[in-house]
Amino acid sequence: MRREEAARWAPTRGAPRPRRAFSLVPSIVSRARTVTTVGELYERYRPLILNNISPGTGRAYTYAWGKRVGPTFAAREIEDISTLEVELAIASWSGAYSTRVDALSLLSRICRTAIKGGIIPPNPCVGVERPRTQDSDPTSRALNLEQIDLLLEALPQSGPYRRFVLAMLYTGCRLGEIAALRPADIDWATNTINVSRTASPGLTGELLIGPTKGRRVRAVSLAAPFAPIVREAEAGKEPFDLLFPGPRGGTINSKNLSRALDWFNIRESIKRFPRGEEQLHWHDLRHTAAVMLFRAGLSAPDVQAILGHSSLAVTQLYANTRNDAAKRGAVALSAFYAPKSRGQLEGGEQAAKTASDLLI
Repeated sequence: MRREEAARWAPTRGAPRPRRAFSLVPSIVSRARTVTTVGELYERYRPLILNNISPGTGRAYTYAWGKRVGPTFAAREIEDISTLEVELAIASWSGAYSTRVDALSLLSRICRTAIKGGIIPPNPCVGVERPRTQDSDPTSRALNLEQIDLLLEALPQSGPYRRFVLAMLYTGCRLGEIAALRPADIDWATNTINVSRTASPGLTGELLIGPTKGRRVRAVSLAAPFAPIVREAEAGKEPFDLLFPGPRGGTINSKNLSRALDWFNIRESIKRFPRGEEQLHWHDLRHTAAVMLFRAGLSAPDVQAILGHSSLAVTQLYANTRNDAAKRGAVALSAFYAPKSRGQLEGGEQAAKTASDLLI
């Protein structure tokens, strides 16, 4: 009997199922929409937002939050932020192009976190048009041979700080990479230095030893003039000691290096820049090394490998091909005009030449 009743009430195959009735009255168990602001997301998920980035990038993002992103968007509901508003914010933010890009990158990471939490579907930072800027010329920051001599004269004639600065100049390594080098990284058989770590302050100022900026291991050249300096630096040290420590054995950073050498007072005696530009930085020694590698005849891929650039396009900025083209153009134009333009073009008293006379 029970089987017959079950069969009678069971739906037949293919028959439409009855629709569920929905009430127009809101359910008493439904929750109101939770308002989530950018500031709430940043504070709640900051460990995730700042995860898997270098300490330097983390410091830049923290500064970007306090200076730009926080004041602009912290109190805003993230659901209401549009791409147009982000573009307007970038245009209104002060600072260099790179600092505004850091702020945009941080805001984008916050939005990606909101997407993972199902708070917003699209990322308003995607599709943002960045302000156009003139291409930078890193070769203008480099020292020439005469300025290198001035640098050597301004440094102490011996000691750990001189060795540290010369290490940056000869290798083109970043300051933190020099600070993390150890005697075990020197390969005297091949005259190369293995660069796999960098020393940098963390978000709270603590010293961190981690991977390089590109997270790649590379080999840099150990030039003959630099070899005696390395020999002097590694004397009496164990393989995993710091190769270029401070006078007390600690790690050298940009602050204590600048303070020890009175850098901010002596750097303008080495090279001066126009008003409005930043004066000489320690990172400019890396620019100098890049230019010197090209002047020594190395190819762009070789320079890229030594310096650890992320792309060949970055390396090509140091190739100085534009200036070389201008020099070739000067020679070619001089040869073209010389036999035809004696007179007006040279300031003489002969009859003026026309364009047809110059074969133009």
